Amino acid sequence: MLRLFVGIELPESVRGGLAAVREDYPSAHWHEPEHLHLTLNFIGSVDEECAGRMATALVDVPGPAFSLTVQGVGYFGTPERPSVLWAGLAPSLQLHQLQQALEARLLPLGLMVEDRPYAPHITLARVKPGVPLQAFLQRHAQLSMPAFPVEHISLFLSSRGEHGVRYRVIERFRLA
Repeated sequence: MLRLFVGIELPESVRGGLAAVREDYPSAHWHEPEHLHLTLNFIGSVDEECAGRMATALVDVPGPAFSLTVQGVGYFGTPERPSVLWAGLAPSLQLHQLQQALEARLLPLGLMVEDRPYAPHITLARVKPGVPLQAFLQRHAQLSMPAFPVEHISLFLSSRGEHGVRYRVIERFRLA
């Protein structure tokens, strides 16, 4: 089985800028810069035949190229039990339209349905309970990076290894 998702690769300048905000938090497991990405649609575990159908559905993705801007930081979970530390993105109608168009194409092929609205973010770290994040959040609340172009989407393979989760691009699809 292949564990797949559709996402946007980040330019090296963005990955480097996000790596620069890493701090020494004892219970935070930071993602390596080369694994930072923006997930659009989590597909889940599928066999190779289904993966092929998913890839075919991503050809000729509707919508023009656009730009995104990294803006701010936040977390998922509660203040007492945060689970994920993330960098946010400036609001983008094009991003939401792209995500919805992809979801509409992939749902009939077995895409896992999310039970919460799409919240675009770049996961920076997984956080174990007990990590005080308020100081980090205050220091980086005004995080803002120059806009970067989004000219294609990528089909990623997610795999677990001895050093944690690794992501590898299987195929890229240019925006129409």
